[in-house]
Amino acid sequence: MEVRFGGRVCLGGCKTFWDLNTLPGVKPLRVVFPLLLAISIAAPALSNSLGSGGKSLGYATAFEGTAESAPESAAAIHLSDLSPKQGQVVEVTVPASAFTDAPPVLEVLGSKIKMFPNKSGDEGIYRALFAVPVVQKPGQYALSVGSMSLKFNVRNAGFVVQRLSLPPSKNNFNTSPGEEEAVDKAKKTVSPERMWSSNFVKPSKARMSAPFGIRRIVNGKLLPDYFHSGLDFAGFQGSPIYATAPGTVILAQGGNVFKLHGNMVAIDHGQGVVSFYIHMQKVLVKVGQKVEGGEQIGMVGQTGRANGPHLHFSIYCNQVASSPLQWFSKAL
Repeated sequence: MEVRFGGRVCLGGCKTFWDLNTLPGVKPLRVVFPLLLAISIAAPALSNSLGSGGKSLGYATAFEGTAESAPESAAAIHLSDLSPKQGQVVEVTVPASAFTDAPPVLEVLGSKIKMFPNKSGDEGIYRALFAVPVVQKPGQYALSVGSMSLKFNVRNAGFVVQRLSLPPSKNNFNTSPGEEEAVDKAKKTVSPERMWSSNFVKPSKARMSAPFGIRRIVNGKLLPDYFHSGLDFAGFQGSPIYATAPGTVILAQGGNVFKLHGNMVAIDHGQGVVSFYIHMQKVLVKVGQKVEGGEQIGMVGQTGRANGPHLHFSIYCNQVASSPLQWFSKAL
């Protein structure tokens, strides 16, 4: 589906706002859902995802085949959802009794993810989280833990596509020396403790101005590995930014050093879950600092590739961008 939008557009991760009505080849566009005042071209996605068809089947027994035909005696792999959508996070659990040596590794959608023992009362399981990449094709896939395997369906999340015509000078993702490496290092952070126990809080009280997952056709070419990797909040300059959940600050870059992301913060929430806060006016925390959900960590700004104040907020799960809306309403 192609959607056209009017007003300012944010290019980047969120990148830079441009007035579409003044850009060559861009026609005035209509908004087809509420609250969408600006759209962001996301920072390059580290992974893909998307899927279609099938209702949620809940928990299942691991086997080679479908959940309905699983033998009762088989060792169990449990999924929080057997038919996740693109951008959705899924929890995988396995019985600890099936693994006597090192903690097992989950293999899914081309990724290998370390599993951790449960610490919330049931010591008999290992668990891990994975996010379905936004550009994953719909269909049936298999995951495995050791010798156990299970098939699941990926559903199409229905992310909209926007068509843009941009001059070459505005169609880039230029970064400062060391910027991309610092952000990628933060995305790869995996600490053993799961620090949250409830839903995440919104990082800003401002309205959401651009949704997660939107795709773009730029100058007639679909960008297969680019999508809006988070949510934009249209906060006023200097308005507060809050930590979305308990965690440890692993990146706190001020001083307008980063050309693309601007002033930014990254927080490790444990077991591969990391949140990012981009284009900040001011950073109020330091690397290594412990924070609580709802604690102020900075102020909304327009640093980096952005010419309008806003917060670009994203949550990566084991290096894959996930929908923040799920974390706000049903954190696993």
